[in-house]
Amino acid sequence: MAFSLTEPISLLKKKILAARGAVKKNILVVDDNELILLGLAKVLGNEACAVATADTGTKALEKLSSCRYDLCLLDIHLPDMNGLELMKFIKDMCPHTRVVIMSASYFNSAQLSSNIQEATASGACQFVAKPFSLCEITAVVRKVLGLDEDCHADSRFTGRGFLMKCRRKMQRRALTEQVRFSMTQIVEGEARRMTFQAKAVDLSEEGIALLTDFPLKNSQIISFEAELGNRSGIVVWSEMLDELTYRAGVQFA
Repeated sequence: MAFSLTEPISLLKKKILAARGAVKKNILVVDDNELILLGLAKVLGNEACAVATADTGTKALEKLSSCRYDLCLLDIHLPDMNGLELMKFIKDMCPHTRVVIMSASYFNSAQLSSNIQEATASGACQFVAKPFSLCEITAVVRKVLGLDEDCHADSRFTGRGFLMKCRRKMQRRALTEQVRFSMTQIVEGEARRMTFQAKAVDLSEEGIALLTDFPLKNSQIISFEAELGNRSGIVVWSEMLDELTYRAGVQFA
């Protein structure tokens, strides 16, 4: 691409940005949720990025040792190590790689604050609260990598800003209400549509957190009844709190 000093500054800026965008950015997504890995690989692949994925910290380190990545999207909770510990390895091995932490917003404030402080001290450039929309994470990636014309040189978000965002999500609709939903279950070898009840403990425009007495599996599609406007969604994370209680996050479709 040719540049001329006689061209207007605005046009030169656009050409420079276009030239930057012509070079594919390498992104590594580290998360144990297969749905998130597949979704981000597809969406970010459409943003002139080469995307690699890893579902464990060990696999992430193997990929980092063989390729230079411009950005790593990193979940805090991994099956074999803590994401914050992995980030320290990344910064030692690949100081040029920027790291965006993905963290669920259902943590209590003290845990969130602790995670944010540790991640910030280790060099995280931004935080994204789960559940997030694909549009939201794409905007973050474009900003961090400088793919947007109006992005700033330093796109760092403060930990306090992220904490306040998560608090707003939790306070927006803090619930202890029963909601009904249905999903397909295999019973005696047959697929049946069954209805269940759960306690809604957090609700936002993007999704809902549920407490149930049985586990929900990641990637399950469920349909809510009238209480939630007959919306449908997909389970994006789940965990066992104790022997009788499970918690899950559902992202609305």
